[in-house]
Amino acid sequence: MAYDAIVIGSGHNGLVAAAYLARAGCSVCVLERSDVIGGATISEHPWPGWTVSTASYVCSLLHPKVIADLDLASHGYAAYRKPAAAFTPLLDGRSLLLTRDAAANAAEIAIFSQRDLDGFRCLEAERDRLGGLIFDALDADAPSFGSFDRATQATMQGSVADFVRRYVETPVLQAECVNDGLIGTYAGPETPGTAYVLAHHNAGRAFGVQGAWGFVRGGMGAVSAAIASAARAAGAEIRHSAAVSRVLVRSGSAIGVALDDGTEVSAPVVLSNADPKTTFLRLTPRDALDDAFVRRVEDWSSTGVALKVNLALGELPNFTCRPGLNAQPHHSATLHVADSIEYLQAAYEDARSGTVSRAPLIEGYMQSPTDESIAPKGKQLLSIFAQYFPYDRGDGPWTTAMAEAAADTIVASLARFAPNLPNAIEARQILAPPDLERRFGLSGGHIFHGELLPGQIFENRFSTRTPLRGLYLCGSGAHPGGCVTGAPGLRASRAVLADLAVRS
Repeated sequence: MAYDAIVIGSGHNGLVAAAYLARAGCSVCVLERSDVIGGATISEHPWPGWTVSTASYVCSLLHPKVIADLDLASHGYAAYRKPAAAFTPLLDGRSLLLTRDAAANAAEIAIFSQRDLDGFRCLEAERDRLGGLIFDALDADAPSFGSFDRATQATMQGSVADFVRRYVETPVLQAECVNDGLIGTYAGPETPGTAYVLAHHNAGRAFGVQGAWGFVRGGMGAVSAAIASAARAAGAEIRHSAAVSRVLVRSGSAIGVALDDGTEVSAPVVLSNADPKTTFLRLTPRDALDDAFVRRVEDWSSTGVALKVNLALGELPNFTCRPGLNAQPHHSATLHVADSIEYLQAAYEDARSGTVSRAPLIEGYMQSPTDESIAPKGKQLLSIFAQYFPYDRGDGPWTTAMAEAAADTIVASLARFAPNLPNAIEARQILAPPDLERRFGLSGGHIFHGELLPGQIFENRFSTRTPLRGLYLCGSGAHPGGCVTGAPGLRASRAVLADLAVRS
């Protein structure tokens, strides 16, 4: 079998690359090791009647160009903004709810501090400015962090704690604003470079509004399904249960791949949607890469700390601070439990001390109040993203019992604010970092294919064009990095087409 291009892995970025190449007239084959298309951007049915976004769970950074070019709406993609932004309950009976209503936000913040009203407006403006700069560079062919002015570079290289403290003083508001600078990152709020992570998470314009987040109707698998549909419509072939064992090399060039069953598939172009360590240390022959490059890959920081828990609930969480089992705005907001920067720093330091967080960072999302298709009538789905639960925990390798204990800690933490939660749980799905590695091929369980911190961003991320001629990186190990953006796939397809034009 021979094609113009082979894509290893059917994660959303690989599918984007395949779709663009097929639209340009290339014969393309996507090879997926799993029996499910979509990589970490999938929806599954672990319990009858439920549709669960197993790994990725919200949408913001999917590039508007990808959405428009591939006409994803005609292939079933339908996303909508979250009605509310963030919600943090407090043990003293108070809470902080931020929505899309500026006046309501001002009233919420004023309960804690009148001085923070102007500060929060300034923080939002600067955060959106930084996010806008990153958006403009998402699909850059030659990304350069040095293209930003010195003040912007200094801000992004600083800690997210320092950035937020510059504008607001209320501990719970500081914690809500800091949180996006930590997601997916093995760093604490005081760690230099986390301000960049905050800006990265506010770079999206999928809804036409800088930094706005939302849900995809039917779950995140609808994103991959729509892109796959667009790729197939353009002529791409997508095969599941087809695990690639190695990249085939001849005379210093990639010439195809070999599958686990021994089948060889030929193509002068191979795009890897796998992470850098998988691509270069496991799939590419060692003698095809020089020693310096291999050392760089080995030193790539990619220790995951994220643990995902999906809870099937018989009823909505009933928060003591905002009581009621009827759907309210806070039920559709991003749920946080951190009441201060110090809380989040302690969670990080727990993990760095060699174990896991005793009081972890917790983000919770409930899409079911606004999308009844994902849960049985009267039921609710709570998706929880928590850290810090390191892949390489110091008290020994992860076991099922450890994962269950971590989930118990998370539930107990939430139950302090919603006492009905433990008894409302009908089923739960737990994915610790080793599960993320096993299920989705994420080395170290890192959801971004490697840290998004200075030294591993922009030009210091891996290049789309690799040292092996004909081999390209189209996943999140290349610029702009993690989150569901489609930009690495877009950039890779553009590089391939440019190179093919030169060869011809």
